[in-house]
Amino acid sequence: MKKLNIQQKVILGAGLLAVLIGIFGKISGWEYDYYFVPFYTGISLSWIAFLDTSSKCCNPFKKVKRKA
Repeated sequence: MKKLNIQQKVILGAGLLAVLIGIFGKISGWEYDYYFVPFYTGISLSWIAFLDTSSKCCNPFKKVKRKA
């Protein structure tokens, strides 16, 4: 597993906190609309923290400029 930088740790921490709020809301009997949003957002943030952060950009649909 790769080391996470500070930004990734903050995003992961926010995601886990949101997931815990969502689980707490589910257990506490909150309505679906109130606990699902933090839970879903937290799950999304949790996997976003592990995406590749390299500055390489690959766009297969980008038009290549040819020299005339």
